Amino acid sequence: MINSSEEKRNLDRKRRGQISPEDIKAYAEFSTEHLIKMLDDNNPQKRTIAATILGNKRDSKCIRNLCNSLKKENALYSRIAMSEALGKMGEASVLPLIKLLGQIGNNQEVELPKKYFNKRSFPLARDMAARTIIKIGKPATPYLIKVMEEQDDFIMQQAIDAIGGIAAKTDDKSVLSVMIDGLETHSDNKISLWKIIRALSGFKHSEEALTPLVNILKSNYDAAIIWESARTLGQINISRPDAIDALQELEKNDNPEIKKATENALINLSHNIREYSSK
Repeated sequence: MINSSEEKRNLDRKRRGQISPEDIKAYAEFSTEHLIKMLDDNNPQKRTIAATILGNKRDSKCIRNLCNSLKKENALYSRIAMSEALGKMGEASVLPLIKLLGQIGNNQEVELPKKYFNKRSFPLARDMAARTIIKIGKPATPYLIKVMEEQDDFIMQQAIDAIGGIAAKTDDKSVLSVMIDGLETHSDNKISLWKIIRALSGFKHSEEALTPLVNILKSNYDAAIIWESARTLGQINISRPDAIDALQELEKNDNPEIKKATENALINLSHNIREYSSK
């Protein structure tokens, strides 16, 4: 009989696959083949244990199995362990994960948001495959560029999230020109345009992105695209006069979400204004 709320919480965590370092010891010497079979065990803790050890082994033979398991896994801690394991595999995991973009869960954005997303850091990717690719970092970027060029809109949008996350995490600016070009190429697709603008917030101190973002602020786009552009200008954190002027003009906008994003962007940029005005 469960006697306390803490015991209930512990039991719930176990049901979701949470383990301790002690739980792993008994399985540490298991073969890769045995651990791969454990990924299908009915016990979520055993699935977590298998994924954790496979990740530590960094044996590329198990990438396909981990991807298949990640796609169908429902237990939280087991899913996290599988994602971490694939991240540890590095570049070898990228192409199999790209095949999973948009296929895990249904949490991906399919319409423009109704509210301004007030978060200082780069937003967490909602797509599990994209989130895992971000863990791999720079080696994934060339593959993601190809996805932007070749795949349908929905898959491309998840790749854009991964690109932004990698830029924020690693300061990798190698894809910046592709993203800026995408603002024009995808200007007729609201979701793609919005995602590119949001992804650009990961490219800190990238002056090349300022002019197209300022132009968006001065144009007749949906409110979400306007406030995301304002937020991104604040995140890029360069207080160029034209960006400041455009944001200050936007403070007069009647939309409360746009005003909120604009105010926050100007606060972010305020400590740099003197530096630019003196140039």
